[in-house]
Amino acid sequence: MSELPFAPWQQRAYDQTVAALDAGRLGHGLLICGPEGLGKRAVALKLAAHVLGQGEPAANQRSAQLIAAGTHPDLHLISFVPNRTGDKLRTEIVIEQVREISQKLALTPQYGIAQVVVVDPADAINRAACNALLKTLEEPQPGRYLWLISAQPARLPATVRSRCQRLEF
Repeated sequence: MSELPFAPWQQRAYDQTVAALDAGRLGHGLLICGPEGLGKRAVALKLAAHVLGQGEPAANQRSAQLIAAGTHPDLHLISFVPNRTGDKLRTEIVIEQVREISQKLALTPQYGIAQVVVVDPADAINRAACNALLKTLEEPQPGRYLWLISAQPARLPATVRSRCQRLEF
């Protein structure tokens, strides 16, 4: 099954970011921000396929397939998880989730040379988790990318925002 084409604003954001990646101008932290419903996550996942496929078309396609199946070992998604009783989803991203990802980032990538973390919605990170995330942003390892998706970036602490390049939608 082929993927749906991007809307013009998605394609523009994707093309700009790929150009920055390929030119070595994109840092490890990226804040992808804009109103809800514009496809920020779709762009982030396609960018992840590009990074994890190391820019090679066949490898990009394989990475995209693994990402679509939710099985790429070097892509880590942080989002809402069930609460302790399992009856509903939490309304915030908690420190345990960030610590788990930090441990995974300390390991060697399974495929290739990179790992990508996508946090969506980043503006739902609680204070303790944000502090743990800040450490990862301040001390990046080579080949580790941390992408924060936010409809309300002002809700993130200035210390986090200042350590990320912005991709506006």
